[in-house]
Amino acid sequence: MNRMTWVDNLRGMSIIAVIFLHSTIAVAGNAGHLTGLTQVINHLLEPIRLGLMFFVSGLFVESGLKKGKELFLRNKVKSILYPFVIWVAIYGGLKIIFNSRSNNPQSPLNIILSHLSGGGDITWFLHSLFIFFLIIPFVRRIPIYLVIPVSLALSSLLPEIPSDSIFSGFDNSHINKSLYLFPFFYLADWLVNRKMNVLDVSTTPKILITSLLAFVVLSGVDLFIGAPDRAWQAPLALLSIPFFVWIAAYSNIALITFIGANSIVFYLSHYLAIQAFAKVIKVHSESLWFHDALFFAAFASALAVPGVICLMRKFGLLNFLFTMKKKSPESVRATS
Repeated sequence: MNRMTWVDNLRGMSIIAVIFLHSTIAVAGNAGHLTGLTQVINHLLEPIRLGLMFFVSGLFVESGLKKGKELFLRNKVKSILYPFVIWVAIYGGLKIIFNSRSNNPQSPLNIILSHLSGGGDITWFLHSLFIFFLIIPFVRRIPIYLVIPVSLALSSLLPEIPSDSIFSGFDNSHINKSLYLFPFFYLADWLVNRKMNVLDVSTTPKILITSLLAFVVLSGVDLFIGAPDRAWQAPLALLSIPFFVWIAAYSNIALITFIGANSIVFYLSHYLAIQAFAKVIKVHSESLWFHDALFFAAFASALAVPGVICLMRKFGLLNFLFTMKKKSPESVRATS
């Protein structure tokens, strides 16, 4: 296996999990015969789904800093802050244009401020990721036994943004969510900074079995007990990472690798298809088979739109939507 293939696979698995979640949202949770299954899958993957993406991003901190802090920052501006601004303009602009048809109308200022402050529907990921890259050169000097507990405590204890605030958005707990996800990013950098081979460590039998048991316990707690909040899930979710690294290492599905290699395209653009699908397809039917087909159509469209964009990027088109870097599309990574 290519040295980076497992990284692309891990990133691709995370993106597919996100697309799967949004596909269920596109059909208002009614996936026909699959409704129960989709609910269970989305519930079980919630503690780890986005954590895997941030973990992958953290793997590249060390190599980036070795090039110098100035170049490190410049690269993050080009590959993260730049597409954040572009897609805030796209999603924020669409929300303003179709605001009158929204179930929860907002003022244009509210829409703009909520997106720019990290409360955008899909762009919040890049907002948090850019901040993580800004602070990691300083935070990585602090012991892990302080960073992770403090981050999770803040995630649990900080109040949400008030719903009547001008900064309120689709998820007023996005700051809490980012604090929950920071340990995934930090842990990856911590391992690389200590010269540990993440793949080798993750596939060590004792580590792998412990990780599998952690995910089983996490799943059992989520399904049958329920955690008070996401911060309580984090220790088990972090311990579950080697299990998913192992899956990524032995996956041989070209689609997953392709999605991971083009993660920024699939992450940012799939939601356009989801939103269009949810607004255009409003046919009511009592048939479960009809809703089965509707769910698969939503999922397929959320893969097809980014896929077409990836094809266009091979011909040098639409590259400006995702990066300022002057590189071939295949070499551009959102988190490298």
